[in-house]
Amino acid sequence: MKQSAWMRKLLIATFLTSGISVGATTLHAKDIVSNQMAVPLKKAEQLMKQGKYPQADEAIKEAQAIANATPYERDIITQLQIASAVKQNKVDAALAAYTHLLSSSRLTKAQRIQTIMAQASLAYRYRKYPETIQYIQSYFKEGGDNPHMQTLLIQSYFLNNDYKSALAEQQKQIDVELKKGSVPAETQWQFMVNCQQKLGDKDGMRNSYVQLATHYPKPEYWSHVMNSLVSTKGMKPAVEFEVWQFRAKAGLLTTADQYITMAEIAIQAGYPYAAKQAMAQIHSQNLFGASDQKRVLRFEDYAGKITAKAKADYAAQLAQAEKDTSGDALFALGYDQFWNGQVTEGPKLMQQALSKPITDRNLALLQTAIVQQNIGQKAKAIQLLKSIKGTGVPAELAGLWLMKLEAK
Repeated sequence: MKQSAWMRKLLIATFLTSGISVGATTLHAKDIVSNQMAVPLKKAEQLMKQGKYPQADEAIKEAQAIANATPYERDIITQLQIASAVKQNKVDAALAAYTHLLSSSRLTKAQRIQTIMAQASLAYRYRKYPETIQYIQSYFKEGGDNPHMQTLLIQSYFLNNDYKSALAEQQKQIDVELKKGSVPAETQWQFMVNCQQKLGDKDGMRNSYVQLATHYPKPEYWSHVMNSLVSTKGMKPAVEFEVWQFRAKAGLLTTADQYITMAEIAIQAGYPYAAKQAMAQIHSQNLFGASDQKRVLRFEDYAGKITAKAKADYAAQLAQAEKDTSGDALFALGYDQFWNGQVTEGPKLMQQALSKPITDRNLALLQTAIVQQNIGQKAKAIQLLKSIKGTGVPAELAGLWLMKLEAK
């Protein structure tokens, strides 16, 4: 007989009661159900409506036992099996029935994709992660493109303890967003960190935290980035001072003790006026608590004596630095003069020094870029930061400054 109204309702009810989409076969006028087959199918439908799923399964078996069933009838039987199995939490049986349904020649490409999507979603819901991964891979091979399935695949790899694959898939998702000119979601970078932490990938974690700090500038993200730099062994005071400068710019210095430490490092580096500027932040940010009073006043007195001596010795030091074949001393004088408010003379001396051999040219270029951005020459600062190559803390700091200056 031709497909009756109750049969159409049966198919709709099957899909609705299962709570999932099974990629139903297309209903064509030529699709028919025999009178013999209609009896157990209608019986199964009524039992499922009553919540009597074990009895419905018996009716489905009766339908399966009928000889010479058409492909259309076999697909209906399989769809009923899926719905009943899902309602009874017989996940393996439901997944097997999905696989059987996918062998049907009657499914269109779109229906196959939807069916595999439903199969993968069911497997994931019941924490069958290896199966979920297998189904989602098939989904994409069939041409599926739902981004939710990509997320499900990433999570399945992670929950299956395959952190390397989870990381690779998450990177693919991020790359797609970046290619479109979009900023990846904060949770995507956080997930990268989780995977990298599981894998012990410290360099990867630092990069992910840089991305988080750049696009979602929160102190805790910059703190993770800077902690790895602060712990770098063998840093010269001049390099360490730049690490502290960036920490200050990122909002990570919040106590008088931290600024005093920064000032101490500046003095060790030969930048007494930069130390004075660091101490000034204690007052401008109201960090001068009662418990800090003695130490702050004592250090300010010490820094004052150092700057007074630097002022008295400046002419002699400048004359000697200009005679030196190395540009190190001249550059340091010019850099510190900039922090002394000499925004013309300081940079001029720095440029003069750069025409000579410099021990750490990357550090000199970094400090020049910092001066340029401080006097409003952002474009020049960016251009200079991009010229810094190689490895080491100055190069890393250049990358951090560059990302901060170019952040949208």
